[in-house]
Amino acid sequence: MMQHTGPDADVQQLRALLTMSRELMQVDEPLAVLALAGRAMTDLAQVERALLLVRGEVDASIGFDDMGAPRRVRGSHPWYPMAMERLGAGADETVMPAPRTMLVGVPTRHAMAVLAAGWAGDAPPEAWEARRQLLGTILELSVATLGRISARHSLEDLVSTQYEQMAGTAHAHAEELARRDATEGHMRALALTDVLTGLNNRRGFFVQAEHLFKLARRKHAGCAVIYADIDGLKLVNDQLGHATGDQLIRDAADVLRESLRDTDILARFGGDEFVAFALDNVHPRVILARLRENLHAFNLMQERSYRLAISAGAVDCDPGNGTPLVDYVQMADREMYLHKQRSLH
Repeated sequence: MMQHTGPDADVQQLRALLTMSRELMQVDEPLAVLALAGRAMTDLAQVERALLLVRGEVDASIGFDDMGAPRRVRGSHPWYPMAMERLGAGADETVMPAPRTMLVGVPTRHAMAVLAAGWAGDAPPEAWEARRQLLGTILELSVATLGRISARHSLEDLVSTQYEQMAGTAHAHAEELARRDATEGHMRALALTDVLTGLNNRRGFFVQAEHLFKLARRKHAGCAVIYADIDGLKLVNDQLGHATGDQLIRDAADVLRESLRDTDILARFGGDEFVAFALDNVHPRVILARLRENLHAFNLMQERSYRLAISAGAVDCDPGNGTPLVDYVQMADREMYLHKQRSLH
């Protein structure tokens, strides 16, 4: 049975892909990645059987049953020769899939990963194209996560080997500690999370939001950017101390979380600034109304030495007009500034 189509179905599909991408960021084992990929293929594209081949640092031959459960397979799989021929081929047309099957490669030319999927029934041409785009996204997310896990394990193995080689002397032990400190500092610099609030940082925001923005452009789905700023943070820092100021920032993050949905992307850009990307056909002013209600409830119920106030601006995005996401962030920032200026008069 093919999935329903239409604007609502496209938005639901994009939300499901966002949820999958967030879950993939949290897993550390290849089997968990494959289980998420299998579930997405069966739930979103109704795939009844599939075969995944990956070459390079990640070397895997995985079959999926009609429930999306992964298992290792060998060259005896009936689709194995077809998928192997597609690996490294110059273009999709170099391999002709069997009836009611589809081959998707990443990258498109000279693929290093190939997904072969099959269905029991036929479907119209537009349904096959929708399936190809959906499976391509699932494959890209899954292979990228497998590569991240492989690279991390390689780094851990390297550090472990070096530690064993140097563990004989106190000098070697000090070098290993210094190496670990340098590695941890590099990892923190590349991290996607804001330490104080647990939200995405600026890099984490654009990593997730850019991907969803491109999907929204392809699906012609509505989306919005919200830019928020804490009012009076400097005064709280000056009068009550930076520890209280940090608590104010955490409180603002909590209220913003409550005002958005789990599928929306929320980030702290630094200091007192937050940005959110909402994938929905709901007008962003609805989100701002929820924010005002939650702020009012917070100030009534929480016993704090300060009053939490947030200025926010929102803009609707038109992913089809070619405007980059960063420009919409700047537009929302200007809207927030105008709101703040009006509140001061």
